[in-house]
Amino acid sequence: MTQKSFNTGRHKRVLTEILVDIIKRFDGKIAFKGGTAAMLFYNLPRLSLDLDFDLLEELSEEEIDLLKVILRKHGEVKEARDKRFTLFFLLDYEVDYPNIKVEFNKRLWKNNRYETVWLLGVEMKIADKKTMLSNKLVALSERRTLAGRDLFDVHYFLKLGYPLNEKLIKERTGKTLNEYLNYLKKFISKNYTSKNVLQELGEILDEKQKSWAKDHLISVAVEELDDLMKK
Repeated sequence: MTQKSFNTGRHKRVLTEILVDIIKRFDGKIAFKGGTAAMLFYNLPRLSLDLDFDLLEELSEEEIDLLKVILRKHGEVKEARDKRFTLFFLLDYEVDYPNIKVEFNKRLWKNNRYETVWLLGVEMKIADKKTMLSNKLVALSERRTLAGRDLFDVHYFLKLGYPLNEKLIKERTGKTLNEYLNYLKKFISKNYTSKNVLQELGEILDEKQKSWAKDHLISVAVEELDDLMKK
């Protein structure tokens, strides 16, 4: 599904409505993160389709049932799974629109950091810039399948000079910052090509962005990692 095949403004509104409904009932127990958080609060210049949270406190069975009730206000819950490290829901809110994955991560890293923001009069915690960028860097090499959106997001954050959380990278990878950046450069050069860089990215970019990403994203990202290592 491409951006042109559905109304992206409507999709953003639905994401925002679901986010606010969830935060109102679970404030203090969850923190917002991921691509949609970056789109809404850090001006990430791409569409994001899903909602991702960190669980700061364990939810009871009654609270998990309440989540289902909240989501059903917005559409059909096609899937609900309580997995080892994640609580996962798949919501179908309208024909010809992408399903929304709503995921709550149970595995917290002690060096994650959050900040308080407001949206539509609702207070919430979100991953701060250091945490957002550092976790994106690690996701680049840890996902089971390549996702070009990780590379795109890392490029965006680095271009803006976002800081890194070195302790978080060390906690997650066991490597120092320079060790991991050097490893990551090699990983990107080995695994990403112009043929696969739009995987899980092309459908959330406009045509101009897709053309640029296919031709330049890989080389620019590696250059930015080089520059980071020189600081």
